[in-house]
Amino acid sequence: MNLITLYKDSQYFRILIVAIIGAAFSFITYEIIFYLNPFSPRATISWSVAFVIGVARQHALHRYFSFQDKGAYFISLYRAYVVDFSGLVFSAALSWFLSQILQFNYRLTWLCCLLSTAVISLVFLKRFVFKSESAA
Repeated sequence: MNLITLYKDSQYFRILIVAIIGAAFSFITYEIIFYLNPFSPRATISWSVAFVIGVARQHALHRYFSFQDKGAYFISLYRAYVVDFSGLVFSAALSWFLSQILQFNYRLTWLCCLLSTAVISLVFLKRFVFKSESAA
């Protein structure tokens, strides 16, 4: 089985590939925002802004590549923001704790926050965000 066949036949493989691509874009977005951000706590604010931007980007990537979703775009985008809002609250608190209290490097803080929210997102992605309307 080659990678193209695996990509076409395995939704889990597509989710993984899209997650890796999204993480790369997320890191670039975070780095730009962190560099331009004059406010404190810098890492937490940068994480939060990059996260909100990233929800729409990841939603579009998963919609078109992971799930090939044909449902209403804004309904699934709304669901993505509802699901990811809890991840944002948790990860912003985690970012503040890691960067301000434990004095972690901002890039290590980003990685810890990304991993924590990835778990939350993956659990709810298929069950809530891209569920079929007939199953709703």
